Amino acid sequence: MLLVLLRITIGWHFLYEGVWKIANRDKFSAEPFLTQAKGPFASFFYAMVPDIDGKIRFQIVKTKEGELVVVSPAYEEAWKKACDEYVRYYRMDEKQKREAEATRDRFVQALNNYLAQKRDDILAYFDSLERFEKEEKASRNLGAYFQRERLWERQQKLRGEVAVWFAEIDNMGRAYLRTLWGILTPEQKSRGMIKVPLCETQRLPVRLPFAATRTELLNVVVTYSLTAIGLCLMVGAFTRLAALGGAAFLAFVVMTQWPWPTVVPKTPEIVGHALLVDKNFVEMMALLALAAMPVGRWAGLDYFLYHYVCLPVRECLSKCCCCCASKSETTPDAASKGN
Repeated sequence: MLLVLLRITIGWHFLYEGVWKIANRDKFSAEPFLTQAKGPFASFFYAMVPDIDGKIRFQIVKTKEGELVVVSPAYEEAWKKACDEYVRYYRMDEKQKREAEATRDRFVQALNNYLAQKRDDILAYFDSLERFEKEEKASRNLGAYFQRERLWERQQKLRGEVAVWFAEIDNMGRAYLRTLWGILTPEQKSRGMIKVPLCETQRLPVRLPFAATRTELLNVVVTYSLTAIGLCLMVGAFTRLAALGGAAFLAFVVMTQWPWPTVVPKTPEIVGHALLVDKNFVEMMALLALAAMPVGRWAGLDYFLYHYVCLPVRECLSKCCCCCASKSETTPDAASKGN
């Protein structure tokens, strides 16, 4: 009974996390969690955030006069493709097409004006980023704790700085899409708003109906995975798979927030103190223990799946195997008599 209650309790934890994310889908994003990763696996999680430092979104080019300017082909290309998508999907007429292209050119020009205004700040940012990366590489294995803490603070400051520019340009892109939407007729709008990425770094290799960007896909996967794991654990359906899935998710959480005293930054003391084993690690081990036991059959839908689906299928397969084995078995004596 206690093991069943443990299964339901952990299931409730996962289910509520998933349901909250569904209800607050506009507020939830996995990116801040990934960008705050620390410990030996941090670089792996940073790589899951497209262009985390802006090296692709912002390009520094030199003009014929020798002046450095900031351009963003990643944003421009995405906005041009968005215009083409709107024209094609909504079957715009020639007048609407010209208006959409004029809107595209106007917003691209606004983007370039914004980058020109921020030119000095962006150039200074990349200079600081280059110095930071060199210092981080030099002190990766030799740095003292206070030095690693200082590097972490610098890293977060740099990412916070570039995140402001990303947010402002993304807001500009959303205004661009709203303007394109305003060109459509009520009949065209009845087809619904299509999902298009606002930056090429976020574009998925395959078009999906429920997500237009890599970040949206990650958010959808996390949200509905947590919901499915929690629901399965609570009702006792596919319990072993759900428990293993929950344990794998918590293993990722442990790796992002590596619970080790010397890892920078320190975990707030109000959360507690941990030496590898923290509350996420404990819950992960509990899920692995549940996966090793038939707790779904004791009080859950797995009882019916096991007795009315798994056992009949297993018996049927065993009979088939026995029949095949008996037919293929021939002794040398029987073969010689046949000859």
